[in-house]
Amino acid sequence: MKFELPSNHGLSSTTIQHLVFKDGDKPALSDAQFAALDAGVGQGESLLVVSPTSTGKTQIALWGIARSLEAGCNTVYLVTHRALATQKFNDFKTLLLPTYLANDSSALVIATGDYVEDSDGEVPKEPLGAPLLVATYEKYLAMLSASGVPSDLTSTVIVCDEIQLIGDENRGQSVEILLTLLRNAGWKQFIGLSAVLQAKDADSLADWLGVKLVLENAREKHLRYECWTQKNIAVCSSQHPEEIKENLPFPKNIEPKLIPILLSLLKCPKPPIPIIVFCMRKQDTYDLATTFLQAIKHPKQDQLSLAFDGFPETAASDFLAKTLEYRVASHNADLTDEERQIVEQHLISGQLDVVFATTTLAAGVNFPLGAALFASWKRWNSDKKIHEPIDAAEFHNMAGRVGRMGFEHEQGKIIFFAEKEMDIRVARSYLNLGELPALEPRVTPEKFQQLALQLVASGLASSQQDLENLLCTTLSALREAERNQKSFALWPQKLSYAVTILLQEGLLVLTSAGKLSATPVGKAIGYSGLLPTTCIYLLKYLVSKVDSLVQCLPSSSSEGDMPKLAFLLFHACLSSPEFRSMNGQHPTRFLPFPLEKTILVDPSQYAADMAEPVWQADITPVNGAKLSCDWMNGNELRKLEGTLPYLSAGMLRDMFRNLCWALQGLSVLAASASDQRVPPILRPKILQNTNVNLSALAKLPRILRRLSFRLNVGLPDDVLWMTSLNIAKSKFKLQRHEILDLKANGYFSPEMIMLGSSQADSIRAAVFSKIKPSPFEKANWLRDTCRDWKIQQRQRGAERQYKRANRCKQLNLIEQYYATKGTQFEVAFEEVLNFLKIDFEKLDDKSKTGAPDYLLKLKNSPQLIIELKTKEGDKLVDYNTAVEVLSASEIHGHGGTFCVTLCHPGIDPSVPLVIVNCGRLSVVESHDLGEALLRLCEGALNQEQLWQWLATPGQALTSDLPFKEYI
Repeated sequence: MKFELPSNHGLSSTTIQHLVFKDGDKPALSDAQFAALDAGVGQGESLLVVSPTSTGKTQIALWGIARSLEAGCNTVYLVTHRALATQKFNDFKTLLLPTYLANDSSALVIATGDYVEDSDGEVPKEPLGAPLLVATYEKYLAMLSASGVPSDLTSTVIVCDEIQLIGDENRGQSVEILLTLLRNAGWKQFIGLSAVLQAKDADSLADWLGVKLVLENAREKHLRYECWTQKNIAVCSSQHPEEIKENLPFPKNIEPKLIPILLSLLKCPKPPIPIIVFCMRKQDTYDLATTFLQAIKHPKQDQLSLAFDGFPETAASDFLAKTLEYRVASHNADLTDEERQIVEQHLISGQLDVVFATTTLAAGVNFPLGAALFASWKRWNSDKKIHEPIDAAEFHNMAGRVGRMGFEHEQGKIIFFAEKEMDIRVARSYLNLGELPALEPRVTPEKFQQLALQLVASGLASSQQDLENLLCTTLSALREAERNQKSFALWPQKLSYAVTILLQEGLLVLTSAGKLSATPVGKAIGYSGLLPTTCIYLLKYLVSKVDSLVQCLPSSSSEGDMPKLAFLLFHACLSSPEFRSMNGQHPTRFLPFPLEKTILVDPSQYAADMAEPVWQADITPVNGAKLSCDWMNGNELRKLEGTLPYLSAGMLRDMFRNLCWALQGLSVLAASASDQRVPPILRPKILQNTNVNLSALAKLPRILRRLSFRLNVGLPDDVLWMTSLNIAKSKFKLQRHEILDLKANGYFSPEMIMLGSSQADSIRAAVFSKIKPSPFEKANWLRDTCRDWKIQQRQRGAERQYKRANRCKQLNLIEQYYATKGTQFEVAFEEVLNFLKIDFEKLDDKSKTGAPDYLLKLKNSPQLIIELKTKEGDKLVDYNTAVEVLSASEIHGHGGTFCVTLCHPGIDPSVPLVIVNCGRLSVVESHDLGEALLRLCEGALNQEQLWQWLATPGQALTSDLPFKEYI
């Protein structure tokens, strides 16, 4: 430890006060922190910091972030996992939002595969422009691919946590491509962090990035590693890593087995609690926890833990409710997000002694662990059909979660086992603390199609030569050139072949001058993050079956067949190359293995319209689609878990999450593919046939998004609207099971929910019977919130937009837009259009009976009819009012023009799904249109994008607005 700052530290007084640990009045720095400051991190120097876990690397990153924010720059903090992004986001709310971001909630944004939102839970207008963005690597790459890498990143600070992900077999390519994009675009400062890089790899990575290397091997709190065989113990310490003590005897009366050793640690005068037991299988976390509880001879259970009260029942929550009272838990991918949070909170608050966990608890998250026992260090390789040792980097990353700075343990203890002679040599290699696996190159010619499309779509390459210059200067390319020059010499040829395929598929176009550019669908694929092969597969499916799919949509005269539509679309996504091996290409997402065992439904009646008519050859997507539909229709997780052996809630939620992501990508793809403004030469090959029904295809994007949202929250369509009652700072939140209970009692419309009758009061109170201290408080909240729901939504939109536009020359326009009704609202609307230079014609000049209100003429786009409908108080625009514009437009000579009904304050929730099938109408609420118009004013949206947003059948929502393009 160092108890001073280096003379050239560069930290501001604010940062020293808030972000430097103190020992009394003196700074307390780890060696790595002191070295990073001495190397210039506080003065804007770019660094790669490689030091063991628990050496304060996050604090180093915070100093760089603070300096960036003080200078008014943008900062991006990149992490490996969703859970880690959430933790850092919450940390930054506390550490940085009040002091460095002036409590501006829009200045702190999180972006993962699940969502993009600011610290108020709102959708940000321009996440890439946020002062501080916390994102997963893949999500940030997808956002850049969609919007284009800004031509100048020299005012942006990039922090890459766990940068060794660049060598990951499955994810390393995306990280390397992202770093290549950023390196070529330039940055103001770069801070890379890792605990498990070889010195040689760290040096070459720093050299490739063009940054200084800070390499520190010393830990502030040391780790003691013990390898137990059947005969003796071998020991090594991070304090003297070169020294391995051999043949040490077992402690008295302790067997070389997991449970006895665990019990002995707990009986120590100062037990190193909490202790983590790492398992390679999820089932082991339950089995070993059960064995442990039996070994301690716990008394008969009288009361279950109340920690999960109010949450959906699952097999995992049932198990944990029985173990938490004995300070024991299991943590693995079976757990839902809520269950994981409960276990992790118990860990942080000192309420657990032992947690049996898979690697889900070793992803960079900081917990006060005192010891780690490895129940196993081998993982099943499904391709090779063998159990393989985990590599040394993963082992030490997991082990390094113990004995961390800021916690009371003097050192951490790691114990692992080798029972068989053939395993001893491998296990003992983990005692060679300086030996880590080499960083493997992950950019390979097999993925050149996806890479070429990403690079061209992001604006960083506009020719074959540009692509060669970028791909042949990646870290992988340099390594390939060193190890196999002959193979590397073929890269340009293989890249040319990949580009040829993209040209043939119509995802790229080539001018006679040799310029490459991405077609609109090509850009959409870049935004989706899906493989190009997945997108072509799904687009071909939509085009071939669009008429059958659209026939499933409800209309004013038909209920349609939404269950069939959902099943078909879910099955198509789950059958795509993203989820299933195809033509030798490995999937990027994986479906739960129990789905392949037994067929849950016979979809023969749908076979003619399925993506794979011979569905019997692969039942996994069929089962996945069936269970996804069940969840979306309101089935409980506990019931779904019971449909197949070994199926868990965590598996299901992961599948739902991945399917949501695929549906969102498919929605963007369908919107781009159905855009009739795109000339045929810029359409993908499959759409260049003049017989393709683009009008029918245009009905699918918002249905796909709606299905994605339903799957995300697990709710039927008629109660989906209730989720919007959950305001970020509200005292109460409606839970899924509460919404389903309301529906079961016949209360699923706004009119029913806001009833003040005694019967309605009783129903609401019964649904909230477990709410403390009184169910009536939440029942009254629901009734009152529903009454003012749309009015409050509009007011929040007005306040947020007014605050954001405080420098606008005509701020009064926002005030007038939200405060007026009827004729005065029309006046305010016209003034906004004039201010934004949107060309329009007023059709309803009071001389033409029943004429629609306006004809909008957005740039480079067909005309739009827009009708304004305002209601008083809690009244919402109903179906008949919403569709009046259709007949009015036909009567007055605009029968082929797309129509928009602007609803002020809002639309009845039952309307949006029904109007999609007409194909010529969208509805938009005033606060959503207000957000779009403000983004247009700010330059974060253009008129062509506004047209696409408004001219897609269904409801135009803020969450559907595209982010700003930089190319």
